[in-house]
Amino acid sequence: MKDPHCPSCGTPFVRIVHDERTMERLFNRFRVFSFRCQLCTARFRAYRNQSPSHTSVADRREYKRLSVSFRANLLAESAVRMDNRVTDISMGGCTLETTTTLPQGTFIELVIKPASDEEPIKIGTAMVCSSRQESMGIRFLEMVADDKNRLSQVILSLLVGQSLHSNLLS
Repeated sequence: MKDPHCPSCGTPFVRIVHDERTMERLFNRFRVFSFRCQLCTARFRAYRNQSPSHTSVADRREYKRLSVSFRANLLAESAVRMDNRVTDISMGGCTLETTTTLPQGTFIELVIKPASDEEPIKIGTAMVCSSRQESMGIRFLEMVADDKNRLSQVILSLLVGQSLHSNLLS
């Protein structure tokens, strides 16, 4: 049986997501699993012949994080902080390497610059989910459709590149 594709956008870049609710566990017994599209963010259920390998408790994210090195500007409390770097990214969030960390729960705006020739991606509302000595885990909460589409295109190019790289190694 072929791997599931997103019913909304047709991409094969989907990831099984876990939900501990009773109904979800019942579906799983009949090999119907929940998936999250890595590009359009749609969530859907699909039949899968074999059970998925169980991911560790530490990696229960709905989106796969992809390694990058993008510049970013952080806007919080009316202050622009420069010289930040995004070290990994997904449709749901990123890790921001920075010299100044903010407390967990802080709401921010973030402008990501994927490449010098590409238009920046503005995340209108994001939240600091984790704060470490030189980095912060950021969850994207709100962005306009054009920025979401641009982010989706960046993620697609990263996923395709990663897929091609893994095919070359196998």
